[in-house]
Amino acid sequence: MNVLESSTRIAFKNILFLTDFSEASQPAMEYAATLAKHHQATFYAGHIHTPISSLNLEGDPLMDYLEAAREQKRRELSALIEPFGLTSKVLVAEGMIEYAIERWTVLYGIDLIVVGTHGWRGLERLVLGSTAELILRSAICPVLTVGPHVPKLEREPEYIDRILFATDLTQQSEYAVSYALSFAHERCAHLTFLHVLGKGSHVPDHNRVMEYCERELRGLVPSDAELWCDPQFVVTEGDAAQEILNFAEGDNSDLIVLGLPKDKVFSTHFRSGVTYSVVSSAPCPVLTVRDMLQER
Repeated sequence: MNVLESSTRIAFKNILFLTDFSEASQPAMEYAATLAKHHQATFYAGHIHTPISSLNLEGDPLMDYLEAAREQKRRELSALIEPFGLTSKVLVAEGMIEYAIERWTVLYGIDLIVVGTHGWRGLERLVLGSTAELILRSAICPVLTVGPHVPKLEREPEYIDRILFATDLTQQSEYAVSYALSFAHERCAHLTFLHVLGKGSHVPDHNRVMEYCERELRGLVPSDAELWCDPQFVVTEGDAAQEILNFAEGDNSDLIVLGLPKDKVFSTHFRSGVTYSVVSSAPCPVLTVRDMLQER
């Protein structure tokens, strides 16, 4: 890992809140609006809907129906976000969620997507909800997920006092850590760097491995970090997802930051992965950041 000389302040300029109008979207909308206000960003509220396929319409009647449906959704979105009093724009599309998000991200320069998750448990597995899952799979900018275990905002809107940056010490951490450092620097927040060694890691010199991992964590931090973020470095063992969740719960974390490689493609095993498990059950919002500069 390369030691960072200084932290870079990251300001979000165009924040996209995606909603399916479910109850799960409400906390996410509040977080999105809070961040938009804090960064003086444009607040985009988006909805992707599927037109009723059973209608026997074609030609102009079909176009009229689709436009009427879009206009109805625009009015609903406007009513949702109007109370926040932000510079805003509503976006409505039909069809594939992935395509709409990619188009909006490029067209409007979206630099953060905020979405709520259901976090249901069924058949012994976690279920995010199809919208959140598709966004995590395809987004080309950072995604902030707000799950059902996240308490409602009861403190000052900008209040983020304890941040957890969990890393597997691969190179994408060098990109994702800049977001964790920016949040911490702006708010003088406590920032913990966590690495989890695999359960049952059998290595010849266990203590040396632990020390090496801690040095790698320290290498992610600028030399002046102690002046503004009170960094803590933790190396532990166990199931990565569970250890991250346990630490966040015990530390009363306000934000978890996770890094993903640029070319990360979620397979059918996505629902058994660390990212999915953490996002589904986290007690606070989770910011996932792809290394979009990865050319190594």
